[in-house]
Amino acid sequence: MSRNHEYPVLTHREYRELLGAAQQSGPVLLPWHFIVLMVACLVMLGGYGILLLESVWACWISGLLLAIGMLMLQVIMHEAAHHSLVRRPRGNALIGWLTGLLVLTPFCSYRRGHHAHHRFAGTQRDPTAAPDAPRWHKGLVNWLVKLHVVPVLYLGGVYVPYLIYDSKSKSTTHKLEWCLNVLSIMLLQAILAWVFGPVRYLVVLMFAFWGSAILYEYLFTQHQHVGLLPVPRNKDRYSLREQQVFSRSVRMRWSGMLMFFNLHKEHHLFPNLPCGYLPGVHHWLRQNRPDLLDFTSEHVGIFQRRSDLRIYEPTEGDHEG
Repeated sequence: MSRNHEYPVLTHREYRELLGAAQQSGPVLLPWHFIVLMVACLVMLGGYGILLLESVWACWISGLLLAIGMLMLQVIMHEAAHHSLVRRPRGNALIGWLTGLLVLTPFCSYRRGHHAHHRFAGTQRDPTAAPDAPRWHKGLVNWLVKLHVVPVLYLGGVYVPYLIYDSKSKSTTHKLEWCLNVLSIMLLQAILAWVFGPVRYLVVLMFAFWGSAILYEYLFTQHQHVGLLPVPRNKDRYSLREQQVFSRSVRMRWSGMLMFFNLHKEHHLFPNLPCGYLPGVHHWLRQNRPDLLDFTSEHVGIFQRRSDLRIYEPTEGDHEG
């Protein structure tokens, strides 16, 4: 794709029309934000409860349940970071902070880092973007990606950038808040380790974290932005209308159970729109601007690994510099 190619972008009129149509049609019938929150809490409680049983099988089952629960809590934390989970900002902050304790992520750092991701998607200022400069470890990373069991895309492109985002802030307040948040995570995990036994709990926790990371990578990370960043257009910032070309949406059954996070192109068009409205956005685009949905979107199975996946290079059909 040439550097001067005109990418499909919504006009200002279409953007306003789309938002109005989505809001007028309302959210999907079921309150998925509430359902996912309740199910995630039950799954996590079940995982911790089973861990009280002192057997190897209990540890395995507990780890699997905690992995699923942590995955669901991550999409809950994402929604809370956009202040779209509940109506009150303090409610979103509280839920986000609590979920962050369980998924080992300081919510304050995640929220500010994720907002930067949305402001600067498609540029090198995006904290989750793959570096463009020559790196000695490119071959190693691509080899790890092909192993299928190392969540290098999730760790390097999602978890670590948000984990350390506030630690690099110039604001003393942000750094202090980050330190307190990290200490609170460590304190909670220390209490849980004391309750269940340090070695046993840490092994289960590592297995659960690895499992949730693998699920997140296969469901989301490998599809959403990989191969689209960095973008060779030499701009510091793109409007929300333009950002849809820097993300993908994928098909997924029962996507409500993950708050329609698979509709990532739609999410980048309207970052603060509650998740229940995203199917309406998708439907409008399919009816009126299918070229926007087809551009860069991968219609593959949710667990089907992209054969052309390279973290540092644009893939076929995407941006080529």
